[in-house]
Amino acid sequence: MPIAPVEEHCVPIVAGPVTFVVESRLLTNEILATEMPEFDLTAACDDFGPTVHVCDRQGVEHLRFDCFEHEPHYHYLMQAEGRQLLCRIGEVADGDPAAWTLERLRQRLPAMVDLAGAHGLARAAETERVAIDQAAAQVAGLLRWAHTDATRRRNGATAS
Repeated sequence: MPIAPVEEHCVPIVAGPVTFVVESRLLTNEILATEMPEFDLTAACDDFGPTVHVCDRQGVEHLRFDCFEHEPHYHYLMQAEGRQLLCRIGEVADGDPAAWTLERLRQRLPAMVDLAGAHGLARAAETERVAIDQAAAQVAGLLRWAHTDATRRRNGATAS
């Protein structure tokens, strides 16, 4: 399963039955070595940007969109199975990762949550489209903040 969010870099937005958590993230070899020691560190990792965690009301994460600068991707988190499916966001085919993510939140969220195995949450999200769309508008502004913040922190971290 992926690295846990860093709470002090997160802003939650309640959207009916789901909570979107926008996080300003850094992902480096140092962080990977600490958080995921089993991870193969043969390639250098230095990525950053906004992340949107999609959680249920109990705080269990079912989807994660990492709108990173270099390797944008998203995760289906199959909690019941204890596994995840990681998919790359192809910027040529999909365009801007943040815009692509917002479109998924607005148009595909129930189907994506269902694929992650959260069937009840998917049904609830289907009936709460207005709340989800309103929250997605808030997420849009926070994605800009998270990108700026992650860039600032990354540049500060690499300057020392």
